[in-house]
Amino acid sequence: MRHFVAVAEELHFARAAERLGMEQSPLSHSIRNLEAELRTKLFHRTTRRTWLTRAGLRFFADARRILSEVDAAAISLRAEGEDCPERVSLALGEDLAGEPFTRLLFELEHHRPPIAVEVRELLHGEAARLVRDGGADLALTLDGQNRGGLVQARGWAEPLMLVTSLGHPFAERDKVPLAEIAAESLALPRPTICPGYLAQVEVLLDRHGVRLLERVSIRHWNTAVSFASTGRALALVPASFVNGATSVAVVPLAEPDAELVTWLLHPEELSPAASLVLEIAALIDADEDVVEPSLVPPA
Repeated sequence: MRHFVAVAEELHFARAAERLGMEQSPLSHSIRNLEAELRTKLFHRTTRRTWLTRAGLRFFADARRILSEVDAAAISLRAEGEDCPERVSLALGEDLAGEPFTRLLFELEHHRPPIAVEVRELLHGEAARLVRDGGADLALTLDGQNRGGLVQARGWAEPLMLVTSLGHPFAERDKVPLAEIAAESLALPRPTICPGYLAQVEVLLDRHGVRLLERVSIRHWNTAVSFASTGRALALVPASFVNGATSVAVVPLAEPDAELVTWLLHPEELSPAASLVLEIAALIDADEDVVEPSLVPPA
């Protein structure tokens, strides 16, 4: 799976092999074995280019999420072996395993001393409830509504990108105003699946006076990318989830407030490790480098 993600990010087998520190031939063999195991073609390849199939694009998002969980589990295990005293547990309310969350895990792993991270994926309401009941330190959610007396803090924001088929007229544009998508079909998830994402998109559309003529209901917003690739509907997707996508056109929106915000919910009192999560999240949101902070309060 790590081989697949490397190729999917590089879209070039030679560069991916160099990045992985291996020869190109065994990398190609590894990808063929994965495709055989999944019984699905993940890449289109010609002598000049490599790009993801629709199935590969969907698997790419899942693979990155799975590897993030594996890395988090490894961090936790190593921390136990090092007798690390600092731990933090994160409850994910919706699919948030994009680039900012990956960076958060990376910074916690490379902190000195390292932080043992437990990640639990839950339904949107259960994540806040787990924090309220003391089962997790922080909840990461796309739902901006405060829940049950928990403190709500902004985590980070990602730009929402317009995703279309390669043949759509929007595909050649530098930017597209939200008003112009009103006459198009837009793929949106059901409220019971991704309520936070849906709520943020609807607030954005209302703020700019956009009234959609047609919605295509899907179970998960990642599926919208597949729909967009076939021209069945447009999609609004966080930037890091479509970086490097070649089977679709990814176009910025003209509105600077077209973004998806991840919120952090936590109790009034925070452990030093949980406070560090808030500090790192703020730096990620500001796109600044993380300077090694200390878990020891200043004298």
